[in-house]
Amino acid sequence: MANFNTLKAILKLNMKNGRELIKPSFHILLLVAAFLFLSHCNKSTDPFSNEDKQTSNNESTQESTTNELDDIATSILNSSPISGSPGRGTGTLDDRFSCNGTTIVFSNVTTDKSAGTVTLTFPADGCPDKKGNVRKGSIVIAWSGGRWFKVGSVHSVTLIDYSINDVAISGSQTETCTAFKELPLSVIWTITSNHKATWPDGSSATRKVNKTRRWDHMASEDTYTVTDGTSGNYLAEGTNRHGSTFKIYITSPLIYLGSCAKANKVFIPVKGEKVITAISSKGRSKSLTIDFGNGSCDNTYTVTSGTTVRTLTAKNDSSGD
Repeated sequence: MANFNTLKAILKLNMKNGRELIKPSFHILLLVAAFLFLSHCNKSTDPFSNEDKQTSNNESTQESTTNELDDIATSILNSSPISGSPGRGTGTLDDRFSCNGTTIVFSNVTTDKSAGTVTLTFPADGCPDKKGNVRKGSIVIAWSGGRWFKVGSVHSVTLIDYSINDVAISGSQTETCTAFKELPLSVIWTITSNHKATWPDGSSATRKVNKTRRWDHMASEDTYTVTDGTSGNYLAEGTNRHGSTFKIYITSPLIYLGSCAKANKVFIPVKGEKVITAISSKGRSKSLTIDFGNGSCDNTYTVTSGTTVRTLTAKNDSSGD
């Protein structure tokens, strides 16, 4: 393992307000989710069937919900102190859990900080963020095997009575570091998760994720590449809230750029393609191809259904699914 002082210089993992950063922020990847969560198409000109809309929109909804959990975990670990003994973290800048009544409690942290647990608990009446999203319940984050860059280290996120905007989410997510290179800096993780979402009307959806994520750091750019996982060679599978079973494959790696999020507020992939194969509750099979373009920093992507191609725009509103 490389000298940690060298790593700190490369990654700028310096002490911030007395708090040690234990892993780089992946808001690029997981804020992606926040915008895809709300993505929808113009209903007045959209040629797709309602079933096509449901399939693509529900995939975005489920993907964003599960992806955001990793972003929340990263934000907690980056913003809160990790001490050698149990304690309470304070002073986070993340508006998703900065409201009164939210607690962040660390426990079972080893002296070398290679393992421990942190529990984020929202107030009983919920914690609204700046966009009006309200989160309730608890998120438990456990890590072992060392810091985020150490091969074999594991970070897991478990949900307890968790909900966002009254959509209940249950299940867990695990991230394992499988490769590390110091110069040029590159880290690879495998990510697996199994979640269930239940809406207020009683409908529910399940999503099992299996993917590989690589972070490449250069002085001029941070690039995040997502591909299918190593088990089963697919990105995700499950059942959406409309009764369709689905499986998703990445046919061209999904590429995210740090500069797009920072400068242009673009939080979806700039390049890449994935295919959704779905079987409706009535037994009809459907295949949709989602193409994120050729590298431009914008909020648009295309969806192909049969011979029909439609350009859609990820929008920040609640009319998605």
